[in-house]
Amino acid sequence: MDALRDERKQITEANGVPPYVVFHDAMLLGMIEFRPAMLGDMMEISGVGQAKLQKYGQRFLDVLQRFDAAEASIE
Repeated sequence: MDALRDERKQITEANGVPPYVVFHDAMLLGMIEFRPAMLGDMMEISGVGQAKLQKYGQRFLDVLQRFDAAEASIE
C-alpha cells in the first residue's frame, strides 16, 4: 500500500491535484486485492475508468509488478 501511495503522491505533486483525483485509497486497496496482471485487468477495480487507466494505469501496474517480483524473489 505504501508503494502505491508513494506513486500517487509523485503524480499529485507533479500535477498539482489532490490524491483522490488520481485514485482513492479504496481503489489502491482494490489493486492490492485484485492484483491485475495486465493493464486491461485494472478496469475490474471499482472506480477505475478508461481515462484514469490511460493516464495512470501503467504506472500503478508497474508498482504492483515490482512488488510481486520482489515478493517472489524472497520466497
